[in-house]
Amino acid sequence: MTDEVVSNREMFVLVEWMDREFGVPLSQLEVLDVDSDTRQAVDDWHYWNGNGGRLG
Repeated sequence: MTDEVVSNREMFVLVEWMDREFGVPLSQLEVLDVDSDTRQAVDDWHYWNGNGGRLG
């Protein structure tokens, strides 16, 4: 994740594309070819983000 972009509402990740790096909101990404730990982390983030970070 990027340290350059700071937001209290959104998590940004660095994406490399065509020899360039971009800070992209995690909510706008669909992960396609990742290991199980990365898949779980993204799925957990989407769950908590969609639930407002509240239990129950």
